[in-house]
Amino acid sequence: MRTQISKEKYLKTKGWNFLIWGTPLLFAAVILAQTTAFRSSKSPTYDETYFLGTALATVQQGSLDERISGAGVAPVPILLNYLPVAWRSGGGTRSDLWQGEVTDPPLINQARFLTALLIGVPIMLLIYCWLYLRRGYAAAFLGATLVTFSPTMIAHFSLATTDACFTLTALIALAVLTRYWKIPTTRNLCWLSLAVSLAISTKYSGIFLLPCTLIVMTLTGLMRQVPITRNVIWPLMKQVGWGFTLFLVLLIPLTWAFHLFSFTGPLKTVSYEETPDYSAWVRVLGRGPVAQQIMEVSHSTLKRPAPFAGVLFQFLHNAGGHDAYLMGAVSEHGWWYYFPVAWSLKSTPVELLFTLLAFCLAFCLLFETWQSVRYRRASMPTVDQNRIGLDADSEPTSHAPLIWLLAMVVLFGMALTSRLNLGQRYLLTLYPLMFLFTIDQIWRWFQFRAWLLYAFGCLCICFQFLSITSVQPNYLSYFNDSIGGPAGGRFYLLDSNLDWGQDLPALKTALEQLPSENRDRTLLYYFGTGDPQAYGISTFNLKQNLPENLDDWKYLALSANYLQGLYTEAKDPFAGFRTIQPVGQAGYTIYLFDLATPQAREAMRHAVDILREMQKQEQTSE
Repeated sequence: MRTQISKEKYLKTKGWNFLIWGTPLLFAAVILAQTTAFRSSKSPTYDETYFLGTALATVQQGSLDERISGAGVAPVPILLNYLPVAWRSGGGTRSDLWQGEVTDPPLINQARFLTALLIGVPIMLLIYCWLYLRRGYAAAFLGATLVTFSPTMIAHFSLATTDACFTLTALIALAVLTRYWKIPTTRNLCWLSLAVSLAISTKYSGIFLLPCTLIVMTLTGLMRQVPITRNVIWPLMKQVGWGFTLFLVLLIPLTWAFHLFSFTGPLKTVSYEETPDYSAWVRVLGRGPVAQQIMEVSHSTLKRPAPFAGVLFQFLHNAGGHDAYLMGAVSEHGWWYYFPVAWSLKSTPVELLFTLLAFCLAFCLLFETWQSVRYRRASMPTVDQNRIGLDADSEPTSHAPLIWLLAMVVLFGMALTSRLNLGQRYLLTLYPLMFLFTIDQIWRWFQFRAWLLYAFGCLCICFQFLSITSVQPNYLSYFNDSIGGPAGGRFYLLDSNLDWGQDLPALKTALEQLPSENRDRTLLYYFGTGDPQAYGISTFNLKQNLPENLDDWKYLALSANYLQGLYTEAKDPFAGFRTIQPVGQAGYTIYLFDLATPQAREAMRHAVDILREMQKQEQTSE
């Protein structure tokens, strides 16, 4: 009898373990399948072409290409995803890194597969494991499902860019930060420095982890002071100051190590004579023999460490701004509300529901945490100071949800102040953080109502699944139904929100549906770095030449960015086509117009005149 009971218990345990470990493997297979669908139907995007070119140059010259950090790009994603591909191809050099070649698509597709395998799947596993350890299998299943069927997440798991890789390294750094908050030892501080340096070396937005770390260090010190008086403020500030200084001392060389200790050009880019009076060098050093000597040495001898160059480029880029589009308007300096609008339009209904729940649950958690801290200070004034604070497993004041909430607030705050309104991808890390925080808190509040949790989870999974299937495989162009889905997206957001140059294969299919006698009589004004010839597209490229006789051409293929007036130097040559109904489209990013109608013919003549004027201005400036 005992043997039979033991056998049943063993089989039950074995079946449960199989379910626990089989579930993430199933989700991993789904992620790889979805990213494969994207890979096989999408052309290279802007950033991917550049990253491939720098990886090829790195292999060719045997050292990290200085154009990586020099253009504000952190090197870890390139080293992880592109370097193996470039190594196999033998490397190479390109004069223009933004111009793709016919041989690029297979190479970039290999890098995309590595992104899905080495970044997309681990992000899902991290969310699954974190929730499983805290709330059990059902919570972990829901978190993994929402990530696996999120159009935004899958879009960037499918692209070999920096955004998904940064999300993974940021989550790892936050996990280490949580560990440090629980056990603030020097050893854990060293691990934290390593994790944060990896995140910064993945994308320079990782500097958001610095204020997060400083806040956690301050909170750790505050929790150990009973009571908080003026006499303990100065020792507390010194303790936090020394700890954060040690963190930075470890962080800087580790970050440079992830950059392979490389340099990017001279420390000062221009000579003393060419330095304008408004330069920071002149404002600090002034003019004179000493200032001249310092500037000349900085220009001719000293070199910039790659991390310094990358962070400086991003700082100057943000200060200078970048062309952005929002609801019909184009601005170089952006809008403070750009990212809230992008979040509301490009998030699925389930993600919007989780956003609302996260707001409510955040207030509840902060209030309960404050009440808990006040109660402990009032009731345990004589307890050992090292034991006062947020216990590792206490409820509701646990470390992980507060870390997730802190990271979301800091990241979103940085987004609101940014002038680089280039796409929802800058908010990518917020999605897994929101899933983790909301699911964790919902499970805490309703832990004794399992049926309610299961019903809620099933509904969320169903609606999330419907959202991604409605746009498959055009994940990057997803918009929710509040504006009519992806078809209405171009009227609200552009660039990497919709059109990143990814629809050349769809253009090939659209052109094949045209009458055969007119198929080669198509003008193309394409936003992207992919080479149309790589997909067998035979068109007249308006970026290279302008037609002498418009009567020879039957169709115009026009990218959504240019159609809506973005990246046209405020000239907006194709404004006339916004009132013309296209006769076809490639995905949701390239539109086909019939030039046979008088209105389209007139709009095309106007566009050619402006393009010719723009070309003359470029030639004059050169």
